[in-house]
Amino acid sequence: MAKLKFLRPFIRGKKCRHTSSTDSAPTSPFVLLNPADATPHAHYHPTQSSELAHALTLSQTAQEEWARTSPSHRSSILRRAADIVSRNIEALSKMETMDTGRPIRETQCDVHEGIECLNYHAGLLAATPHGEMHQFQRGNWGYTTRQPMGVCLGIGAWNYPLQGVLWKSVPALAFGNSMIFKPSEFTPSTALWLEECFVEAGVPEAVFQVVLGAKEVAEHLIQSPQISKVSFTGSVATGQKVYQMASRGMKRVTMELGGKSPMIIFDDANIDNAVSAAMMGNWYSSGQVCSNASRVFVQEAIMEDFVEKLVDRTKKLRIGDPMSAETDIGPMAYKQHMEKVLQYIDIGVKEGATLIYGGKRPSILPHHLKDGYFLEPAIFTNCADDMTIVQQEIFGMVMSMLSFRTEDEVIARANRTEFGLAAGVFTRDIQRGHRVIQQLEAGVTWINNYNLAPVQLPWGGCKGSGMGRENGNASVEEWTQWKSVYVEMGNVNCPYPK
Repeated sequence: MAKLKFLRPFIRGKKCRHTSSTDSAPTSPFVLLNPADATPHAHYHPTQSSELAHALTLSQTAQEEWARTSPSHRSSILRRAADIVSRNIEALSKMETMDTGRPIRETQCDVHEGIECLNYHAGLLAATPHGEMHQFQRGNWGYTTRQPMGVCLGIGAWNYPLQGVLWKSVPALAFGNSMIFKPSEFTPSTALWLEECFVEAGVPEAVFQVVLGAKEVAEHLIQSPQISKVSFTGSVATGQKVYQMASRGMKRVTMELGGKSPMIIFDDANIDNAVSAAMMGNWYSSGQVCSNASRVFVQEAIMEDFVEKLVDRTKKLRIGDPMSAETDIGPMAYKQHMEKVLQYIDIGVKEGATLIYGGKRPSILPHHLKDGYFLEPAIFTNCADDMTIVQQEIFGMVMSMLSFRTEDEVIARANRTEFGLAAGVFTRDIQRGHRVIQQLEAGVTWINNYNLAPVQLPWGGCKGSGMGRENGNASVEEWTQWKSVYVEMGNVNCPYPK
């Protein structure tokens, strides 16, 4: 067997040893498995508590210096980072695919979008007004400024690791913050690479640091008084715990959590486009996308035609080696999650939904992929709103088809969920499209498309799907805080005796 790559966290721009002399004992290594064949490809030791304390101290000192640099200076560094990423598209894509199992075509798109994220925030930083000036009586005046939050903590998810680290670190650094980033324990490779990229681009040591580990590492950092903001992406259950811990220190938070999003397809819609969007909103990334439209509402008159086209096209998907450019569907990210999705499919059948396609392990795969975490997409019809597969986030390729008759009916049913991340509407009636979208309780929405995420538009949910936004002009609000300054030009007006 080939020698495993050993991953180390970055503290102050340098790779750390896996333990420190002040720690009681070394921890067991965490082994990363290639989802396509279940073979190990890398390992690491979680960052120790003494190293976390050191990282926090360094980050605080570095942030104070970084905040004093000019916006144009920080902007130029982000543009250099974008150039470095653009020279490493192939290597980054392979790294991301090896960790996540997502097809190389998808991860290549992620890298290109990462370049756009860096360039966009470089431009946003240069163009954003940083405050206002107000005149008051007797020549007095005041002004406002935007100031950095300080030392920020980013906690990434395992499904889109490169996107996650960029969406958090780039705006944070742009506006003068420092960041300690903890990637998912399953997919840390591209975050570690990005730290090296930032240093090469000119980001000072310790302004951006990557630490490794699971929930224990995150809890240590969340509860530190040196952390001023926490940005988390992950499940609702974990997000609630993170929010609770952060609230004890009155820390600012951004929470990008799960969803059970609706896609509503009216009978006047372009059916081929709607089928394309339903596939992209359910099969892309093996269904491991927080905003996926796993509740597909189709108006009764076109349900039969829609399902026929959907099944026919889904049968043509190529499941296989994610490193191949010909592959449409790769494996699930890790074994336990694949087994969880299979359990949900079994629950759907037992509760009376009709599994009309898929929902099994593929029977035909190359021998070297037989141990990989592959699943066929699952399409359920005859679903009811109260079924488990319709109510709960599955985070896999499980599509629930639901028919409806009227506009008012489908809006009410679409909103009958604890989640509020995303929603989509398909119709040729543009007035109806806008009317329905305005009534759907979701933070990110589409008319006649789905799951596009241009960096210019804010991303985030409402209700149980989180709070705060990433990207767009919302980045300014999320990663800075206001300071008001009143300037007295005369004497203090005081009624008390002298």
